[in-house]
Amino acid sequence: MIRQGIMLGVAVVIILLAMFFASRAAEKPEATAKAGAEKAAVLRTISTQAVENQSIKTKVALFGRLISVEKIDIYAEVNAVLLPNSPNLRAGQRVEKGGVLLRMDAAEPTLTLQAQRSALLTSITQIMPDIKIDFADNLEAWESYRRNFDVTKPVPALPVPKTERERDFIALKTINNQYYTIKSGEERLTKYTVVAPFSGEITESLISTGSYIRAGQKLATLMNTGVYELEAAVALEDLKYIKVGDAVQLQAEEGSAKWTGRIARIANSIDTKSQTLKAYIQVSGGGLRENMFLTGYTDAMAMSEVVELPRRLLVSGEKIYVYQPSDSTLRLQPVQVVRQNTETVLLRGLANGQQVLKELATGIFEGQKVQLAK
Repeated sequence: MIRQGIMLGVAVVIILLAMFFASRAAEKPEATAKAGAEKAAVLRTISTQAVENQSIKTKVALFGRLISVEKIDIYAEVNAVLLPNSPNLRAGQRVEKGGVLLRMDAAEPTLTLQAQRSALLTSITQIMPDIKIDFADNLEAWESYRRNFDVTKPVPALPVPKTERERDFIALKTINNQYYTIKSGEERLTKYTVVAPFSGEITESLISTGSYIRAGQKLATLMNTGVYELEAAVALEDLKYIKVGDAVQLQAEEGSAKWTGRIARIANSIDTKSQTLKAYIQVSGGGLRENMFLTGYTDAMAMSEVVELPRRLLVSGEKIYVYQPSDSTLRLQPVQVVRQNTETVLLRGLANGQQVLKELATGIFEGQKVQLAK
């Protein structure tokens, strides 16, 4: 009796265990299917932008440092002492065109010139009787010349001989020789006063008041602060977009003053290292300084039926991720790169309305199921 009771209890326990494991086995596929469905429902969210092809006027970026168009070293052409009343040149000093930069002692060459003029006047006076007899038709011109002759002033041009015989006579008396010797001395006398050939600024001064100046000695450096040139490197592929005379918009930094320059020259030689050419942009205006770094651009030709996108969206340099609304996936579409700018690229090969990625995020791959951000 007891034996039958024990066997009955064991049977009941076995039946209960069997029912428990059967129910768990039935729940497991259902839970797995539910978890898979939940996982499949979690898609990557992306942001896109619609393609709009249009005509875009491109720009060529240009940058470089300013250099003065006119910058000269001033040298002495004579030996002399700098006068006490000579201007005291200092670096940074402004000067005007025609203004006196230096005055040197010219007392000795001045007296030498006056002696030479006096000798010429004596020679002319000595030939006047011969002029009166042999060349009477030109006597009035020579008389007037002698009468108005001043040894303290530059000699005027000699009277023009009316005959070949008169010309030979004047030459024989060394009148012409004396005249040109004096004119040479007068020209040399101008070297004792140095004037500014253009308005600008003294960038370097190497002399002081009372200094003894020697011929060939460097005295100062003068720079024109009115006109500058920007030397910019131009890539070979951009050369077809620019030409001499094109306007260039320039600025020193974001938000700073802006200047408009023009391309003055384009060099023919190519830099062997960078494979670029030099373009020289002439610019003027207030606030410009030598060696200032400027950036800018010049308008190039218009590109038709292109879309401008960030360069970072390019994959392998020739593909763009496009969203496929039919199956909510991403695919790589080949495109034609028309032009590359510093941060953007102009492309052809995308249709109006196509959705392309705004950002190329990590983990994106072709064929990936995605959903668009709301």
